Amino acid sequence: MKDGMRFVDCDMHIMEPVDLFRKYLDPKFHDRVVLAVDQHGNPKRGPIIIDNEPTSRDLELEQHRKRNQPKGHALAAVSQPLSGSRMAASGRLDFAMERNYDAEAQIMGMELEGIDIAVLFPTTGLSLTARDGMDPQLSLALCQAYNNWIHEFCQASPDQLKFAAMLPLHDVNLACAELVRCVNELGAVGSFVRPNMVNGIFWHSNYWNPLFEIHEALDVTMGFHEGTGARYSHMNTLYGENRFYRHVASHWIEMQQALIAMLIGGVFEFYPNLRVGYLEAQNSWVPGILTRIEWDYPQYRDTHAPYLSLTPREYFERNCWAAVEGSEPEIEATASVIGAERMCISTDYPHFDSNFPNVSNNLLNNVSRETAEKILLGGAGLYGFGESHFAKAASAADARAASAAAD
Repeated sequence: MKDGMRFVDCDMHIMEPVDLFRKYLDPKFHDRVVLAVDQHGNPKRGPIIIDNEPTSRDLELEQHRKRNQPKGHALAAVSQPLSGSRMAASGRLDFAMERNYDAEAQIMGMELEGIDIAVLFPTTGLSLTARDGMDPQLSLALCQAYNNWIHEFCQASPDQLKFAAMLPLHDVNLACAELVRCVNELGAVGSFVRPNMVNGIFWHSNYWNPLFEIHEALDVTMGFHEGTGARYSHMNTLYGENRFYRHVASHWIEMQQALIAMLIGGVFEFYPNLRVGYLEAQNSWVPGILTRIEWDYPQYRDTHAPYLSLTPREYFERNCWAAVEGSEPEIEATASVIGAERMCISTDYPHFDSNFPNVSNNLLNNVSRETAEKILLGGAGLYGFGESHFAKAASAADARAASAAAD
């Protein structure tokens, strides 16, 4: 708990181990997934090349830029060496780096923020399959490798650590089957999907109806999460090598486009029990998008979207949540328009632009306690966590504290 308030981190990240794909990927795909290696031939952190292309376009877009900091400087060790970092020079992640970002470090991070339950999302995996034209079977194998690993990672404390399954969106039937496997066999509480167009198909397409349907049938959440540098992102075309432009635009604009497509496309009309989270994009844009769609409702609904029975705001208030990161000055104002109960919060641990371990403190210093309490609990609504989930998480935390005291 955080100051007596329940806290669900709707989007806490992990750092995948460097040997994940050597250990968990189906061996028949090993020659298509090339890892960076050290002088001993062992995997190390670095670009992953899949079918002769890096997973992220950052590598090629910035190929002629050089580090701003010398080797050995704190900033040289972060995952974005050409970016500044709130984290690198602060020492706030030393405990995690010393433990190589293992599950114990994850729980230690939760304790520092006061998190009861965290839903885990990838880091390298954000862009792992983010390209058009990928072999669907390779896409599936990569997702299965990650999902099997993250399931094992969560077993360190399964009542505190939950995960969103990575889905192979290059084939909707494979995506549905992988979600079923992950929920029924591995305990996933939802999915991680990117908001971008995939193979020319966007989120208002009927192609995705089986995926919406299976989320609803399984009663799990669809979590949209962008990541800069994806090979198929239009932001690469617009802004090129400058990551500042791309990072600002991709997280906000790609998410807005997905919400527009799903609202006007009737996704929430046809799948009224679907829960969707729009994560790591702040959320002050949500009221404006809803107002813009409602402005055009009288002119277009009857002729272009006659299937819609509710207003965009009503759909959002029933089906959607949007995340904040605690320090945005407009949180209280946004909550007054869309409702704090439709908001959730992400620590974004352990990423270079996170405010960890002060995310929850920032929120409490930024808004009223009443608003903060609803936002900290917002992830429970998004992921369907109830009293039993919190009771089990509290028992796990108490057992851990007792064990630490005994030592």
